Amino acid sequence: MERHDTKLEDETLLIEWDDEWVEIGTLDALLDLFGGETYEIEYDDAQSKVPWLENSLEDNTLSFDVVETVTDMDFDDEFTEEVVEAPLDSAGNQGHPLRTETFVAKMIEIWEAQGATGEEEALGSGT
Repeated sequence: MERHDTKLEDETLLIEWDDEWVEIGTLDALLDLFGGETYEIEYDDAQSKVPWLENSLEDNTLSFDVVETVTDMDFDDEFTEEVVEAPLDSAGNQGHPLRTETFVAKMIEIWEAQGATGEEEALGSGT
């Protein structure tokens, strides 16, 4: 399965697709939609003990840098295709380009699902 890298260039996030770099959105728009430069995920006591969290969370909150995290990630074909097919020249519900809003919504869904327990995944909150 092919993976698609991201990069930040001139305050714009790009994703690799079909041997070219496709614009996802401006850094300002992304940070506005993510709610700032850091993102926090809150876990209940059971969720905070999941194995992928290498250390226990004192306040059941995981904080991380949005730009660093997004630019260190790569994405599969399905994720990337859905993002790049969303138009950049049409506004979404929050007033930013639809492509930018699609990317952020998918990222938040992924991040929020990381601590999901089996019961929550059965209810459809996992990816």
